Amino acid sequence: MEDLPLASTSPFYTLDACNGSLAEKIINSLEGTEGDSAGSWKKLVNDEAVLLDRLQSQGIQNPHELASIDWDQATLLFTTTIELSKDGRPVPLGEILTRERFGRFPWDDGSLLGYFLTYIRPNRAITENDGQDIYDTIVSLLTKLTSYCTEQHRGHRDYEDGFGGMKIKGFITTDEVKLLRRNLSSRTWTASYDEPLDGGVADAAKHFMTLLKSAERRDVGVMFRTHA
Repeated sequence: MEDLPLASTSPFYTLDACNGSLAEKIINSLEGTEGDSAGSWKKLVNDEAVLLDRLQSQGIQNPHELASIDWDQATLLFTTTIELSKDGRPVPLGEILTRERFGRFPWDDGSLLGYFLTYIRPNRAITENDGQDIYDTIVSLLTKLTSYCTEQHRGHRDYEDGFGGMKIKGFITTDEVKLLRRNLSSRTWTASYDEPLDGGVADAAKHFMTLLKSAERRDVGVMFRTHA
């Protein structure tokens, strides 16, 4: 696809290295799957040493007490699950140019994954011969990554109204990163004949796969978010 001008008014999207398994547990705890979010949180902090260490490193005095943590839920989820390097910086995925291409795609709201999910189709030559499950898994994991934390899925905007305009869309675990990367490498999907950008799906796939491969090498999950 030819390089196209990027809309300056669209949000910037990032794919961050994260602990997806812990993120899942945190959401379950915050939303009180057993009707007691305070008790669930206390148990989670007791069970997950990495969560306790992260909260303490961020200056939280009473990490076991959810009410004492004066962060919005988006900030809490992001801060406690983002993967950090030895020097305490977020683990980068891919090269700067790839991250920039992923960050603002020249379509609609600027979401590369939104475009990709909208304009991929099953490759019938493959899916009609035992490949449908692979294609369905691709769509399922892309949907989780792009909307699992949104109001559409959760019924509230707690993860979309973060400090500084942060909006967490979704995440997938380490194992799901590997599965998605492997399935995208198959021939079970193709571009829709009516996609609006010539070569757009192929271009989106190239940048996304580069970031997934980087996450797989680092053995991390990924979080999809946007910020102003």
